Amino acid sequence: MIYGIGVDIVQIPRIEKLIEQQGDRFLNNVFTEAEIGFCRGKARPAARFALRFAAKEAFVKALGTGFRNGLGFRQIEVTKDLNGRPILGFHGKSKEICKERGIRKSHLSLSDDGLYAMAVVLLED
Repeated sequence: MIYGIGVDIVQIPRIEKLIEQQGDRFLNNVFTEAEIGFCRGKARPAARFALRFAAKEAFVKALGTGFRNGLGFRQIEVTKDLNGRPILGFHGKSKEICKERGIRKSHLSLSDDGLYAMAVVLLED
């Protein structure tokens, strides 16, 4: 059964500006070390960061909680499976919430067009 669906869209230049203005402070508050390393190693890192930002927002929308009660950005991680497909990883509070609510599986789709980054998350119980 579908538990929830979340969608988020982010302007890539907005994320690029945040990185320019706040640098590591912004990155370390929102992204895991693995995400930062991955994005910095790619062409157009701001687009990669924007996709991950959108995925985290889409996840909390699918969950129906938003970022509150101890749930933070760094507890949700975007990685890839062996085929290169984006997947969500859960740590700390996000992992607890998924377990409490019986969420067994998540699906993630990412897309960008140079100006916008978009993510769709579907959660199954």
